[in-house]
Amino acid sequence: MAGNSYATVSRKKILDFLKQSSERTVTAAEISAYLKEQDSEVNITTIYRYLDKLEREGTVMKYVAEKGSQAGYQYVEAGHRCEEHLHLKCMECGRIIHLECAFMEEIAEHISKDHGFLLQCKNSILYGTCAECRRREGKD
Repeated sequence: MAGNSYATVSRKKILDFLKQSSERTVTAAEISAYLKEQDSEVNITTIYRYLDKLEREGTVMKYVAEKGSQAGYQYVEAGHRCEEHLHLKCMECGRIIHLECAFMEEIAEHISKDHGFLLQCKNSILYGTCAECRRREGKD
């Protein structure tokens, strides 16, 4: 019985952290560090298993920038339909911007009509640096 309670408390803390960080992606290592701060150390493998479960359920989206880099996870509000639009991810701060605008629909239509390529948006993400990070670094 205690094992079930432990798992439930740990999972709740993980989900709470994901919700608190919903504007950006977080890594399993960041989740692990947060849990340690909360006096709830959890094996990293257990964290990954739970993240995989949440991804299958559609509660989080998983982003991997390139081979060998750590995956980032983002909490997704129910009904947000992230599989239907593109995303921008800041490579500096991890912030995610959902591109739910008509212009992106125009781009998808152009790609289909003029290039014969049907765009599938599932977990589609473009990487760059957000305006806030560029300002902070004096690049704007």
